[in-house]
Amino acid sequence: MNRKVVIGLVLIIAGLVVVFWAYNHSPHAGLGDRLMSELGGSYTLSKQMYAGSMIVGVILGILGLYTMFKKK
Repeated sequence: MNRKVVIGLVLIIAGLVVVFWAYNHSPHAGLGDRLMSELGGSYTLSKQMYAGSMIVGVILGILGLYTMFKKK
């Protein structure tokens, strides 16, 4: 595989992981989900950290697509 394709795939996968992680620790989860998270030892993100994590994940994904499909 071409080097830029590999780098693009790595960035896309990293972006997806960040978005999935942020989604699983969402501050907008229901009461039952929050309760199970607290009992399980997990936590929820603040609204600012949730938005920031989602933005970073999307930027990583877009950067990966750009890296894969740019000319030259």
